Amino acid sequence: MKTRPFGPAIRQGAVSLLLTWVELASSSGVWAGAWEGYGRSVPRPRYEQDEGANPNHRFGVREAFTPYRDPDRSEAESLPDPLRDPAFASYRLIVVVNKTDSAFWGKGQTLRVYRRGEGLLYYWLISTGLPGFETPSGYFIPQGFSSRHWSGPYDAPMLWSVFFNGGVSLHSSLDRDALYKLGRAADSHGCVHIEDHRAEELYHLIGQSGYGLIDQIGRHTGRPVRAGKAPKKISGYRTLIIVAPTAHYSQAGETSDSSQPGEPAEPAGAVQAPPETDTRDTPEPPANYLDLF
Repeated sequence: MKTRPFGPAIRQGAVSLLLTWVELASSSGVWAGAWEGYGRSVPRPRYEQDEGANPNHRFGVREAFTPYRDPDRSEAESLPDPLRDPAFASYRLIVVVNKTDSAFWGKGQTLRVYRRGEGLLYYWLISTGLPGFETPSGYFIPQGFSSRHWSGPYDAPMLWSVFFNGGVSLHSSLDRDALYKLGRAADSHGCVHIEDHRAEELYHLIGQSGYGLIDQIGRHTGRPVRAGKAPKKISGYRTLIIVAPTAHYSQAGETSDSSQPGEPAEPAGAVQAPPETDTRDTPEPPANYLDLF
């Protein structure tokens, strides 16, 4: 049976409850013990609460673990720029995770980072979820930070984790063999694997993107959620995480559409779906929530 997405209040409460449970479990010793001489972290709702937060982080990726190499940046430079969508004006950073090849979204198994005032900042190779563990598509905002996280079920490190949908996160891929798979095939249990130096950079970019009132964007529509006639405001990080394929964003006021890869875009002036309204009251279970434990 298909479930409906979280209502904003329920989603926030569910995430808070989940993170509280994780912290209680940590204090009881579930995650006790050192990891390479360091304690393991648990998800915190705010960047500055996590032990990896660093307001003096030196931005700019200058190295990579062999054999990783960034893809050709020219592949991404002509793709639609999400910063041009007026609905995203309250966001300073936009991360586009693309799972499959598409004329609109670009090459599959790639990640793009856009920063307001600068445009396209980075273009990287990634790996998303395996069949049966697919990374959820849609529009998300950061929910938690854990710089030295550890997955209990898979007994694996998840460095520089930024959680955005329950237990699904953007995080480092430390397995050197897995670096060969970045950009080629889905290889995770739902999370987005990124080369380690790049995952660290993204963790700090998102954490330092600012926290405040933002326009809530509908997960499945990519359009502002409305409370009456006005866009609904929520508190959160000024980072929008888009996992494609999903509904297309618009270009400088053009009509958006919900075309999937291989489908033609609707012409300008086409009838749009009504904006998403804040009427949902049934939470959607966190995808792959066991990645948290």
